[in-house]
Amino acid sequence: MVFTHQYAVRPPKWSDIPDPVSNEILDMLHRQGIEKLYTHQATAINHILTGKNVVVTTGVASGKSLCYQLPLLNSAVISPGTTSLLLFPTKALTQDQFSSLSLKITALSNIDSQFKANAGIYDGDTTKDRRPQIRRTAQFVFTNPDMLHLGILPHHTNWMDFFKNLAYVVVDELHVYRGIFGSHFTNLIRRLKRIAARYGCRPQFICTSATLENAEEFVTRLLEEPFTHISDDGSPSGERRFYLYNPPVVNAELGIRANTMAEAETMTRSAIESDIQTLVFTQSRRSVELILKNLHRHLLNRRCVQGYRSGYLPHERREIENRLRSGAIKSVIATNALELGIDIGGLDLVIMVGYPGSIASTHQQAGRAGRTGRASEVILIATPGLLDQYILQHPDYLFGNSPEAALINPDNPFLLLNHIQCAAFEIPFEKYDGFGRIPAGEVAEYLDFLKERGKLHESGDKYFWISDGYPSDSISLRTAGTNQFILHHNKETIGIVDEDSAYWMVHPEAVYLHNAESYFVQSMDHEHHIVTLDKKELGYYTQAIRESEFELLELFHQDFLTPLKRYLGEIKVLNRTVGYKKIRWVTHEIIGTGDVDLPPTCLVTHGVWFSFPEETINALLRVEAWNNVTNDYGNDWTTIRNQVRERDGYVCVHCGIPEGKNAHHVHHKIPFKSFTDRDEANRLENLVTLCHSCHAGAETQVRIQSGLAGLSYLLRNLAPLFLMCDQSDIQVNVDPACKMAEGTPSVILYDSAPGGVGLSEKMYEILPKLLAESQIVVTSCICDTGCPACVGPVANNGKGSKYIVRGILQFIIDDWTASGRQDV
Repeated sequence: MVFTHQYAVRPPKWSDIPDPVSNEILDMLHRQGIEKLYTHQATAINHILTGKNVVVTTGVASGKSLCYQLPLLNSAVISPGTTSLLLFPTKALTQDQFSSLSLKITALSNIDSQFKANAGIYDGDTTKDRRPQIRRTAQFVFTNPDMLHLGILPHHTNWMDFFKNLAYVVVDELHVYRGIFGSHFTNLIRRLKRIAARYGCRPQFICTSATLENAEEFVTRLLEEPFTHISDDGSPSGERRFYLYNPPVVNAELGIRANTMAEAETMTRSAIESDIQTLVFTQSRRSVELILKNLHRHLLNRRCVQGYRSGYLPHERREIENRLRSGAIKSVIATNALELGIDIGGLDLVIMVGYPGSIASTHQQAGRAGRTGRASEVILIATPGLLDQYILQHPDYLFGNSPEAALINPDNPFLLLNHIQCAAFEIPFEKYDGFGRIPAGEVAEYLDFLKERGKLHESGDKYFWISDGYPSDSISLRTAGTNQFILHHNKETIGIVDEDSAYWMVHPEAVYLHNAESYFVQSMDHEHHIVTLDKKELGYYTQAIRESEFELLELFHQDFLTPLKRYLGEIKVLNRTVGYKKIRWVTHEIIGTGDVDLPPTCLVTHGVWFSFPEETINALLRVEAWNNVTNDYGNDWTTIRNQVRERDGYVCVHCGIPEGKNAHHVHHKIPFKSFTDRDEANRLENLVTLCHSCHAGAETQVRIQSGLAGLSYLLRNLAPLFLMCDQSDIQVNVDPACKMAEGTPSVILYDSAPGGVGLSEKMYEILPKLLAESQIVVTSCICDTGCPACVGPVANNGKGSKYIVRGILQFIIDDWTASGRQDV
């Protein structure tokens, strides 16, 4: 344990229940033993009942739900016809909050026999026979943004009475509406307000959130309304200890530490044996299944530990949630799907397998324990990666900083065009209509564009939707893809995967893990979006190999950051899964590779990249700090290559596959770049014939990591800390001959979200500081040639790039220092 942070016990701060609350609500609270409220609850309720939009950002388990439940119920008591829309980002949270409000509705009905109110969940799991009843009778409708987008707004005429009386819109867990999801959400709210206005309503907004650095500014931009911000937390807090744990070093030379997942498994088994209810958070769907599978090998009662992630079917998730609350499950291994707001009162311990990627997520996951006010423990098990190791060396970053500022870009033209189509389908546009804060003149340009493409018809001063179908059906709020693949085993559905994830998770010959079982992907039907699985225990899992291509669409800025050149622009990224690695379960060694032929996915976004001009490369070569030069095998390489293939019988010496239409590759056993003499490197005894797949595997096992690859690894891990964003919000790539930089070697960083949300612009500004911090990290690391805590893991028998990366960065920093640069 390298660091312990103890949260102090905090006593409650009380306040009287506000006067505007009705007698029936007071009676209900008194019967439940509630005579006073926490100060933040009373303040929020008072502001809401006087007509203000409110955002509450207090701690986890601080009773934020009561801040909106009481005003909604109070409105139903005083004005029985009023309705409320409650939006939650996950189905699990929807179920949890529905149960809580339903109990209060029942309590009010017992106090006042005249009180009648109905609540209903309207989401993808709601049966078709229940939906008409909810539309007709529910005053409180619980749903999620996706269902609002697909199933409510396009069919608003079926909800006429509901929208005529809409008084409140609740947006829970506000902090998740960031990036592409949040940008979509703003446009969704623009559509909701437009429909509400059509029926003569202007609803009041109530928002709750985990702590945000820019909460008031963010919610004002997200919902385009003025807000009153309440952040002074009056709730009590039990004792909580937060431990940062670094697995021990097992190979100091390579900087290799004990396996993080194995450490988590050991801790979880110990907790289960000690009857401590534990929630284990891990960062991917695959790692959930890996940990679960290994725990099942060692436990007699496998039912006491369960997995929880997206892809499980609704009834599986509901059963796990209920059994966790009842105590029947001792441990759940989960992704961040269980991070939000679900009240699991008995949890004593949270284990995080790696830093969750943001301060906000760390606080949310930690807050799942100790919600009853009891003492609780949180353990973050660090991975050997740079981000985790950096945080262990700088714990103040985690415990001394505010959570990240949420960024959105709702006026992104790609999103705006999609939602204006949806809005036009819902209600025809008048010629001089705006859309949210988008002025009428700009909206008219989109409308004319859609008219030219046969989507809209202009008649008089109105634009009418005339295209087939409704546009919401082809627009996803959460991913760039719009489709989902259904996973079939023996003709039964066992799960679902979104289109973007499918290409790397369930491509042909992949091993897919579900509920600790291994499935081999037999086929992938792109037309019908069905993946056929065969349950098999193969002894390995698969990891996709992906390639990216970049195209410059528009250059925004460029300048000389001597000795580098810096660019900012709009780019198109084509990502393609081209193959996969087979990785053995226990040892994690690569035991084979395979090829995959799948269509590419396209992302248009904003990016920043920096290049190394020719004079800089020449200077780095002189100080032996550059190894990105393309291998020059010599003029006689074709002859040598043919001699080797003939000698080996035109057969791959590893797997025995003969050559087909394409010639096999010739591989250097000892890497070419290890030699100073080309003829020595090209000796026939150092050369061997390999097929494409075996060559890819050999290059993975024996390689010299390039300096740019090591530098990109550094930036990929450090940039999220300086940008205060999630690690998944940005991507980094290396292009040895970048067309966007006149063919020079470049490192490219770009927003993961289509259209960008402003991260690339920030990276452009802070690039000098980011490179300066990278130099400190790589210089201070204790490893020899490179490791996961600096320039990245070194492959078996390979050589890391630490020496080269350190030389590159030192050259840059020395140049800046000599020129008197101040922003580093």
